[in-house]
Amino acid sequence: MNDHLTKKTREYLLLPPDERALLCYRDVWVKHPYGIALTECAKLLVSLPRVKANPGMAVVGAPGVGKSRLAQRWSEESFSDGGGWAGKVMYIDLSNRKKGVDLEKRFLQELGMIVRGRAYTFSAKDYAEAQQAVRRLNIRAVIFDEAHGLDRRMTSQRLHNMFEALKGFSSQDWGLNVILCGIKELRDMLEIDDQIQSRYGHRTTELPEWENDNLLASFIAAFMCYMPLQRPSEVSSTIFRDKLYSLASPAHAGAETLHGNKFRARSKKSSLRTMVDILKEACRYAVVSGEEYIDVVSIKTAADRLRGIADPQALLIQNARTNLATS
Repeated sequence: MNDHLTKKTREYLLLPPDERALLCYRDVWVKHPYGIALTECAKLLVSLPRVKANPGMAVVGAPGVGKSRLAQRWSEESFSDGGGWAGKVMYIDLSNRKKGVDLEKRFLQELGMIVRGRAYTFSAKDYAEAQQAVRRLNIRAVIFDEAHGLDRRMTSQRLHNMFEALKGFSSQDWGLNVILCGIKELRDMLEIDDQIQSRYGHRTTELPEWENDNLLASFIAAFMCYMPLQRPSEVSSTIFRDKLYSLASPAHAGAETLHGNKFRARSKKSSLRTMVDILKEACRYAVVSGEEYIDVVSIKTAADRLRGIADPQALLIQNARTNLATS
């Protein structure tokens, strides 16, 4: 019984429904071929010996395909000595504007918090200690996520300084492999500087957008193994997958989005992030309602709840099923 769930997820079934419902929103990691292939590239990069000019790589992809979660996973695994990483990988999110976008300053801040609980500064003493800490802790790489668009947020001088910092991190002094993550505009930014282009152009890889295919079906089935529902859910049907993909389609949010001062056509592919959000909300409500499983009706009403709207017919159906489940 409940053998459709992972061992740890089965333990959650003993918790009260309100606690179990919230666990549907916890972070879970589901391996998939796109992520596995890219992870092997990153692991190879990190395993290379430190040299005078250490190679880096860039990961680009549409919003919501899973770039950030994958990059965070690399860092988590490397710091826990799991997953077969040859060294530690730091993760720095550049979307937090309050912390600034100066790469060298952000790196010194994050490294200092890891090593001694307070940021390193640009003082000669701190700088030397930071470089020593990188080798002592076997930190081999740093990921700068949300790196696209920095050219629009910086003066030409600051942009020049950023490119110099990227070169400096890969030099013999730091001995780091730098991994940049961002949407497709990252490619354009890297082409501004010829030396940066020569370092990243041939090591830029794209995380593909998700298709409505058997790979997505396998992902959904694997994801549901982490949802603490007492009953198995029928998520393997084409009807279920088609509905989920449709609900996460950009058509639900409009065909264009404002990008700078221009409108940019949205991708026609559905976002993995949106599909996961819908599944989590459907599972949460399935626990709260007592249904303990999800289906096409569940994900439709979940998508409506996330958007603050209601489909009366779907609500009537789900309410009727809830009454049957709890009576």
